[in-house]
Amino acid sequence: MGEPRRSMILARDRTAATRAVAYFLMLGGAVVGTCALLVPGFAGSAAGIVATVITAGAMIFAGACCRLVPQRVPEPFWVAVPILGVAIIGGLNLATEDVSVSAHLYYLWPLIYAATFLRKDVAYALLAAASVTDAAVTFTLQPVGVGLTDVAALVTAYCVLTVVVTKLRSREDALVTMLERQATTDPLTGLPNRRRRAFDRDLATALDAARTTAAEHCLLIVDVDHFKTINDTWGHATGDAVLVQVAAALRDAAADGAVAARLGGDEFAVIVEGGVPVARRIAAAVRAAVAGITDLPDGLPTLSIGLASTRSGATKAEALLAAADRALYDAKVRGRDRVSTVEATPRRRSHVPNR
Repeated sequence: MGEPRRSMILARDRTAATRAVAYFLMLGGAVVGTCALLVPGFAGSAAGIVATVITAGAMIFAGACCRLVPQRVPEPFWVAVPILGVAIIGGLNLATEDVSVSAHLYYLWPLIYAATFLRKDVAYALLAAASVTDAAVTFTLQPVGVGLTDVAALVTAYCVLTVVVTKLRSREDALVTMLERQATTDPLTGLPNRRRRAFDRDLATALDAARTTAAEHCLLIVDVDHFKTINDTWGHATGDAVLVQVAAALRDAAADGAVAARLGGDEFAVIVEGGVPVARRIAAAVRAAVAGITDLPDGLPTLSIGLASTRSGATKAEALLAAADRALYDAKVRGRDRVSTVEATPRRRSHVPNR
């Protein structure tokens, strides 16, 4: 399979981008239309006034559509907007024969939008298009010697603006990515956690895929046996070392399409894309890896593992978690240090053994 196509619009800011486009089109259309009607000489000839007013009306209509029904607007439109903006600005400047500083500054609108909401390569491509368009219109209306200084200064300003905004945006994206990773990753083990529903989201995605493809998925809940005793006997540093070692074993065993996470305390989970035999192989690999640890106190730790499958009827996240939890309870009742699978129908617990 090839790499998925990268979106040209930053997904995190899709809503903000739609609003920016809507407001840009409506406000810009209103300003341009009003100036064409009320400011003498703004649009030049009568034909220029008509063309400007029609364009302004189209901008306002398009902006209203973007604001009211953004979900019906395809993604390519949000990328095409700044390109259309450059074309409209250049066309209006040419039609009105306007080479004033204010006419040049209209190019800043699409450039700021692209630098803020689109990928860096798209923003730089638009920068080149705006610079070429501005220069072409200016040199069409003025001799090169007269307009060269203005074009050079304005293109320099366009470049500085685009570079600064894209650099700041890159730093912001890197910071947001780091914060999101910290918020969804357990700092001790490096596994996904349940903060901000990282594990819940992964489980829901797996179960959605299972319902769509009818493929069996399993869930393992892994518990470190007598973890409280480990902490009390050997200290919390040893307890943390146990958790790190168990997490490493889970990460290695879950390399082939499975997703491991820390649920909290000494409890872990593994989402398995496959049937019970696949899940049992992963469970066996984890137990064998933990049993082979040599840099922890002798005999420690052992694992109790509960296994639940979507084939048992647990196709919702809550039901699958509950079934795996019952299987874990069964493993503990039967003496710990084992893997247990039980039916999806819940049963009454008479006694919960000490962890």
